[in-house]
Amino acid sequence: MKKLIFILLLSSAFLTTSANFANADTAKSKISQKQMTKVNLNTASLEQLVSLPGVGKKKAAAIIEYRTKNGKFKSVDDLVKVKGVGKKMLEKLKGQVKTS
Repeated sequence: MKKLIFILLLSSAFLTTSANFANADTAKSKISQKQMTKVNLNTASLEQLVSLPGVGKKKAAAIIEYRTKNGKFKSVDDLVKVKGVGKKMLEKLKGQVKTS
């Protein structure tokens, strides 16, 4: 009887652990999917820009203001021309933004 209880407890622990790994894989998949969708600097809304790491409302507004005054970004590297965006931020954002 003790062996049966032990086996049942062990089985339930295994099933719980397996379910947690499955949930972790699903979360990673969602993150990967989000990373694959690049934000277009020339058409993105304020909300889309704010979704980028390190970009708040002020910086997003500055990006929109820059493209309104100066026209479309020709390359992602042009992002450093926006007030408040430096080389470090550009490197963070390079894989997550595009211009066309």
